[in-house]
Order: sequence, then structure tokens, then C-alpha cells
Amino acid sequence: DNLTAREVAMRELFLCFSPTVQLFPSITDISAAQLREFSLLVFLPDPDPERWSQEKAYLSELTEASPEDLRVMGFVAMGELQKAEEFFDFAFFPKPPTFSQVQEFLKSCPTTGVIESFPSGSGAAPAAHSGAPKHVLIAEDIELNQIVFTHMLRQWNIQADTAGNGLDAVSKCALRVYDAVFMDCHMPLCDGFEATRKIRQLEGYRKVPVVALTAATTEEDQVACRQCGMSHFLAKPVTVASLRALVTQISLL
Repeated sequence: DNLTAREVAMRELFLCFSPTVQLFPSITDISAAQLREFSLLVFLPDPDPERWSQEKAYLSELTEASPEDLRVMGFVAMGELQKAEEFFDFAFFPKPPTFSQVQEFLKSCPTTGVIESFPSGSGAAPAAHSGAPKHVLIAEDIELNQIVFTHMLRQWNIQADTAGNGLDAVSKCALRVYDAVFMDCHMPLCDGFEATRKIRQLEGYRKVPVVALTAATTEEDQVACRQCGMSHFLAKPVTVASLRALVTQISLL
């Protein structure tokens, strides 16, 4: 009920592969009956390796009572990758999770390939679009958020470039006029407010939607966004439903 932005981003990433994703605080919060409803278990060990023995024992009990085609993958910090694989004896990947990591893992499973489905709450499969697809810029300094955002937009035939900071966003906008810019308010080197002011000065950007991406949702925050030239507001963590409503509002669909 109180998910962090990173947890929501991770959930949205896995929704690209399956219509049902459920998060649990730890492996010991999952029952064997609950696990039987799923085909993939994504495991993030406790940050303290001293607790791994307890988690391994519980995990073994779970998997023994689960269907044979249950797939298990884990994510840990890069420095603990080899240690985790040797200890738990299944595939681990470095955090943060990426779309390509999950895709390659599922392709390597002998039972099934990648699950082709669309996130729950997003409606049916992407409708056919006439003409060239819309092209947007995502200015966001967290790589996992960039990946999830890009794949959420892809289901509506919207192409996306990414920028990791405000200066990069301004540079990319100077090279072409995007159909919309999604702008994180707080980034290194140049924040979203200053980047938006600079983008509004570029040729062709007077009426292009610039969407503020921020976890701050007060009226004062929205006023600050509009004063620098942002035209729309999207609260973090971004979900499929909120993003779909926004892209419909700014005529990207």
C-alpha cells in the first residue's frame, strides 16, 4: 500500500511481460498457495547476507511445493552477483532490473518463451495508428524509470528518446522538435525547471507539451512547474493508467 517509486517502476517493468504482478515485502511473506498462481518468481535477497540461509531454506520449501514450470530469477548488487548465484544456485542479474535482462531470461526458459501481453488496466492491445508514430523525449535521471516509461509508451506506438539530465534534454530538443517532452523536475547538472525554460526558447517549442514528472503534488509545486513553461503535470510514481490518460489528453493517442 505504500510502494516506493522504485518498487512501482519495477512492477510496471514486469507488467510488460505478464498481466498479473504482485509485490511482497520479503520471500517469507509468500505462501506456497499464493506462489502456485504465478509462473515467475523474482527474488531480491535481504541486503544482509547473514539472513540468506534463512531465505534459502524458505525458498526451497516454496519451490518444492510449486509447479515444475515455475521460473526463478534474482537481482542483487553487482558486487554480490557471483556470491548470490553460488549460494542460491539459480540465475541472478545485477540491479536495477532492465527490460532486456528479463526478456533474455524468459527466452532462455525451456518451457515457454516471453509472455506476450499488455499491462492490466491499459486496455486492449495497441490500436493501429495511421501515419508516422509520435516521437517524444523522456528526461529522467534514473535508468530503470527510463526503461519502464519507454516500454509503457511503446504499447501505444509512441517512440521515445531519453535524456539523463537537463542539459542532455536541451541538446536533444535542439536537434529536432518532439511531439512532447516528459521532464523530471529534479535531475543533476541542470534541473527540469531550467531545462524547460531553455527548451521553450528553441524554435518550434512554443506550443509543444512539456509534462512535469515529479513526486511533489502540492498546488505550489504545480505553480512552479507552470511558471517555468511546463504545460502538464504527471505525478510520480507513473502508472499505466495515469500515463494513458495524459497521452490521450495531449493528443498523442
